[in-house]
Amino acid sequence: MTMTQASTSAPANAQPAVQMHREEGTSRPCSICKWQTPDPTDPIRGQCTVNRHANGGVWKRWIRDALNTTCGRHEEGKLSFRDHV
Repeated sequence: MTMTQASTSAPANAQPAVQMHREEGTSRPCSICKWQTPDPTDPIRGQCTVNRHANGGVWKRWIRDALNTTCGRHEEGKLSFRDHV
């Protein structure tokens, strides 16, 4: 494997369905996902809290465009208190 191939290939344990990706005009945007926390100063941006560490801690990911970004873990609705703990 050359250095170029190594830098462009995904890790063996990567989960592509969980990765956020830009999808123009998606029917499942981050803006209506229950795991998204909107930015109070800029509603187009936000944070995704769907991923957890092995110890249960939240791994936040920044969302630059919540209207045109989606992922495989999209769920509509409100985040309940039990989902936080």
